[in-house]
Amino acid sequence: MAPASGGPAPVGVAVVGLGFMGTRWVRALADHDGARVVAVCDVDGERARKVADTCGARWATGLEALADPRVDAVVVCTPDHLHRDAALEAIRAGLPVAVEKPFAHDIATAAEIRDAAAAAGVPVLAGHLLRFEPRYAAAQAAVADGQIGRVLAIRSERIGLLGDQKVLGGRVSVPLYYGTHEMDIARWFAGDIAEVDAVSSGGVLRSQGFDVDDLYSVRLSFASGAHGTSMLGWVLPDASLGAGLTGLSVIGEHGYLTIVQGGTGLSVHGAAGPVPVDSWYAPTMHGRTSGAIGYQARHLVEVARGEREPLCSAADGTEAVRAALAIERSAQRGTRIRLEETAP
Repeated sequence: MAPASGGPAPVGVAVVGLGFMGTRWVRALADHDGARVVAVCDVDGERARKVADTCGARWATGLEALADPRVDAVVVCTPDHLHRDAALEAIRAGLPVAVEKPFAHDIATAAEIRDAAAAAGVPVLAGHLLRFEPRYAAAQAAVADGQIGRVLAIRSERIGLLGDQKVLGGRVSVPLYYGTHEMDIARWFAGDIAEVDAVSSGGVLRSQGFDVDDLYSVRLSFASGAHGTSMLGWVLPDASLGAGLTGLSVIGEHGYLTIVQGGTGLSVHGAAGPVPVDSWYAPTMHGRTSGAIGYQARHLVEVARGEREPLCSAADGTEAVRAALAIERSAQRGTRIRLEETAP
């Protein structure tokens, strides 16, 4: 879409990886007046071509599309264990880059991306979508404004559906896939996590051929003295509505706040029963993508133009991975893990 008269030219973006999140990034950026999708990449050439046709972009099956001179920024949406090459290629080219969560599959890779970006002076946005979800952003602003006083404790839960494994195939643990969301939000509200203590249970998913645990219960200790808990899992029936069991409570010195993430305030019932409605993450409003993914796309444009620093940095993404993997290790060993002991 052409810029308004006298306005800045649209930021040209390349999207690498065209799965669930990649296609949503493409749609959100294509709907943004300040951006245009100029290249898309996916190992599945037919998928890349089809997505490219929707937005008039160049398509490729490899990273050669990043060399297109029209590319001003890159979004990496490959599976987490494949983030490294695309992210480093963008950084070497001096291109601001957004890297979907989990930021990486291990601490060493996350730190490598973080350190390369710092050395090159290239901004990197860790794609933790909840930072752009209006309720979470409003809650964090209330905490930052001192409305509930110093944070004393946090409780969160994120328990998804069995059907997640139809896509993930057991390749990633729930602390890394879902827990990075909760660990990033916990750090956003209460500061650095000092220790984690976790237990896990399994059997439901393994009975279906997926070698991952079902549920984790986590106790958190923060450097600030705050403490908290988080329950993570993906064993709910596929018929469950919305995002499953998800929510957040934050207790302060003289107040508290709560978010029931699955609630939308909108119910739609068809002939076959309740119909899931997305009114927070990637809803279409008057023909354009809105919600958290729309706000995140707008933020990337601002970062690419040098107007803002990333709201969620490469360092933040790395620390979320560190905490998630510490949860795994704690559950496996049956012992408390200090995060300072989990350097790459």
